[in-house]
Amino acid sequence: MSGQTIRYFTRGNTAKGFYSLLETNLQGIEQVFILDGGTEADRKACMEQLAERCLELGMNMEFIHCASDPDALEGIIMMDKKVAVYAFSISSKETAGANKQYVAIPERKPLSEKAAQEITELIEQANTATRKAHSCFRRALDVHDEWEHIYIQVLDQRQANQLTASIIQQLIPPKDKDKTSAISKHRFLGAATPKGAVDFINNLTQDLNHRYFIKGRPGSGKSTMMKKIAAAAEEQGYDLEVYHCGFDPNSVDMVIVRELNFAIFDSTAPHEYFPNKPSDSIIDLYEEIIEEGTDEKNITKISDVADQYSALMKTATRYLAESKRYKDQIEALYEKRKDPTMVSHVCHHILQKI
Repeated sequence: MSGQTIRYFTRGNTAKGFYSLLETNLQGIEQVFILDGGTEADRKACMEQLAERCLELGMNMEFIHCASDPDALEGIIMMDKKVAVYAFSISSKETAGANKQYVAIPERKPLSEKAAQEITELIEQANTATRKAHSCFRRALDVHDEWEHIYIQVLDQRQANQLTASIIQQLIPPKDKDKTSAISKHRFLGAATPKGAVDFINNLTQDLNHRYFIKGRPGSGKSTMMKKIAAAAEEQGYDLEVYHCGFDPNSVDMVIVRELNFAIFDSTAPHEYFPNKPSDSIIDLYEEIIEEGTDEKNITKISDVADQYSALMKTATRYLAESKRYKDQIEALYEKRKDPTMVSHVCHHILQKI
């Protein structure tokens, strides 16, 4: 028996610094387990083994990936059990009244006093590299705003509003009068990681009957359209998933309403996809609402800002990779764990309690 699994990010390195959208994803969760103690590698190993065990049991799962190491999990939500497990501390506000329990992982000591000092220095170096990445992202957002301005000036607002209204009418039928309040969960579509931009669009949308790929340029109204679609779905009482931009969390990149079997998302770089199912559709906002010939008229300016933006994003990615290298070096400065079954014991303890 195999359960359903979706993957996403709730925290990320953005132009607004380190940013969290964790809170809304714990709606309805009754138990939250927090892995406490050990090293970062210990906690990741526990999450990996727990995920494998839950998959073997056929549970419906949500896997929350780590932006600083996208191959690793920092959270697991067992939807049917109303249980969440996280590899980091969570505030009382974020747990929203759920029963929070700490699961202790035995500590490991540094190999020596010298190793302990090296660990302290490596942590600071990792944090410094991450701050430099955030600074690059902030500067890149300023450049991106210039890029958007080129198209905002020539956007047909009336046509944009009409197109959005037409899409809302097509996608979101009115609910009956006894509709309940919508549950809206906010996440990141992707994340800036040491490997570059990473997303899980295919995983999140693969079971949906209708996928709408929005094409366009920066400033052509993609995020504004999706915010209006999300607001319309919420007003009608449909549960929805709102996926924010991993670069600019104020921007929305995807909306999913599973009850209505659709996803609509920004399908431009760095998350550019193309239809591969008969029911997939493209909505090209450049063709629909931007003045014809805008690309050609502004080719020099567009090329300049695109180059600046690309250079800053590449530099930021290098800083994130540098930060991860420092963190990886830390693990080698701790004593090896004497009990190889520690991870299994932690996972067994959690599964026994749910």
